[in-house]
Amino acid sequence: MRLFSALLLAAGMVAAAPALAADRLYACGDDQIREYRVSGDAPVETWRWTAADAADLPDAYRTPLLAHIDDCKPVEGGSAILVTASTGGVVLIDRATGKVRFRATAPMAHSADLLPGGYVAVALSLHDEGNRLQLYRVGRNEAPLASVPLPSGHGAVWDARRRRLFALSHDLIQSFAVDVRGPTPRLTESGRWTLPGRRDGHDLSPTPDGGYVVTTDDGVWTFDPASGRFTTLAALNLKLRVKAVSVSARAMAWVQAEESWWAHGFTLAARDGSAPRRIETPGLKLYKVRWIP
Repeated sequence: MRLFSALLLAAGMVAAAPALAADRLYACGDDQIREYRVSGDAPVETWRWTAADAADLPDAYRTPLLAHIDDCKPVEGGSAILVTASTGGVVLIDRATGKVRFRATAPMAHSADLLPGGYVAVALSLHDEGNRLQLYRVGRNEAPLASVPLPSGHGAVWDARRRRLFALSHDLIQSFAVDVRGPTPRLTESGRWTLPGRRDGHDLSPTPDGGYVVTTDDGVWTFDPASGRFTTLAALNLKLRVKAVSVSARAMAWVQAEESWWAHGFTLAARDGSAPRRIETPGLKLYKVRWIP
C-alpha cells in the first residue's frame, strides 16, 4: 500500500531517501503555539504566539477560553493558523502579524479546518453544549451557521480532493457534503466508517497522498476513504494514547501522552533513514503537532 510504505519511510524503517529539507512544524498546548524550523539539524523555534499576550482578544479569550489549546492547524498555505482549545475558544491567527481574524466560543473545541469560501468547521467534544460539528463563516464571530451531532468530536478535516468534510468522533469517521447555497448552510452525511480497536478517536490528519492517519485510544492506523480500509501503522500502533500524528512529504511527527493527556515533547522521524529524534518542549504541556500541508 503506497500510503503505508510512505509512512514506514517517514519512520526511518526502510531504505534512505533524500535528507529532510527545511519545513515548518507547529506545536501547541497550554495557551501557546510554537513554530519550529526543521532541517537536517535539530529543530529551531522561530516564532511563538501566546493567548495571554494577544492584545486584540477580549479578556475572556485570553483566560479561560484559550487556556488549553488542543490544535494549531496551518491553513492557507501556512499564512494563517486555525486554533482550537478544549477550554472553549476557536481563533484564526494571521501568521505574519499574529492578529486574530476570527473568533468563536465553542465548548470543548478539539479540531477545526478552513473550508472554501471562508467557512470554518469545528469539532466539539464531550460537553453539555458540545458533541457536535459546527460551521461558521470567517467575518461572523460567535455565530454558528449549521450543526450536526458528533459524539466526542475530535477531528475536522476539509478534503479538497473529494470535496468533503471528514470528521472524527468516539466511534466513527464520517464524511459530509457541505452546501452553502441559500441562506442557511447544510451539512449532509455522505459516508461513515467504524473505527478499529477500542475506538475512542483522538486525531485525524491527512497525508500527502490523499489518505489519513487516525489515532484511537489503543492504536494508530492509516485510513483509505476509497476502500474504507483501516491498516495498522506498525511503527506506532503499539503506542497507547497517541494524541497527534502529522505527516509531511519528508517526515512524520507525533505526540504520545506522558502525563494525563499531555507530553513534554514530540518525536520526529525523517525519511533519511536516521533514528527518530525526541524534541523536548520545555515549559509547554504539549498536545498536538502539525506540519504545513
